[in-house]
Amino acid sequence: MTWLREPLLHFAVAGVVLFSAYSWLSGESIETSAVEPVHISEGDVRWLKQTWSSQWLREPTADELKGLLDELLKEKLLAREAREMGLEEDDTIIRRRLAQKLEFLVEDTAQLAEPTEDELRRFHAANSGRFEIPGKISIRQAYFNPEQRKDAQADALAVMAELRAGSEGDAAAGDRLLFGDRFVDTDELALSQMFGADFARAVFALAPGEWQGPIKSGYGLHLVQLTKRTSTELKPFETVRDDVIAEWRKEKQTELANVYLAELRKKYGVELDESVKAVLPEPAANVAAQ
Repeated sequence: MTWLREPLLHFAVAGVVLFSAYSWLSGESIETSAVEPVHISEGDVRWLKQTWSSQWLREPTADELKGLLDELLKEKLLAREAREMGLEEDDTIIRRRLAQKLEFLVEDTAQLAEPTEDELRRFHAANSGRFEIPGKISIRQAYFNPEQRKDAQADALAVMAELRAGSEGDAAAGDRLLFGDRFVDTDELALSQMFGADFARAVFALAPGEWQGPIKSGYGLHLVQLTKRTSTELKPFETVRDDVIAEWRKEKQTELANVYLAELRKKYGVELDESVKAVLPEPAANVAAQ
């Protein structure tokens, strides 16, 4: 059997033999009276049953529950011994998991806070950008494809001069674009998804009325006429109350986490090698500023 020739198995067996021999020769035994016992609680049993039921859609049998408890006890015993041996040190996966668990606990603590109605209304007013109906515009555009034209910039400027002079038919002198040449009640996000953020930002900054441009997008050059604008509007508090509560809780979680991290820095201190200081001159300075 090839597994009997595995070096790792030999190492493990040798370790057990040496440990047992040392204990026998020294006449020492593991002192259990001062060690906190591994505890299997009623909550553990309830959790095992719920986990099993959600997977198999039935309660575990007595034998199945015994097997689950045996595995849990084995896991807890091995985990306890691994910690005693310091096996968790410098283990990236364990470190991240422990940090994540503690972070969840901190976030859960923030969930216990209950805001008053006044607090929510003040939060709604102070963070209006989170609860707005975005402004919309309607535009016409003439597109000039630089891959099909010798000088798209010059062509666009020539057409714009004619459009401004009142020759509306010259808008058709542009090139065909899959999206079309008219956009009605379009918000900045939708325009950005079609033509890019820079283009959308520039178009939303235009004044209505006159043809303007050329404005560059990922496709080429555009002449744009803004024909209608709808202003951004704050949604009434009553219609977004649940959203306000969710955003309030999210902000409180961030605040609590920042305060907690600041206290941990005071408790443990932070030491940085010189090479690290060049990259991180003030560790978590953004947290301390909260």
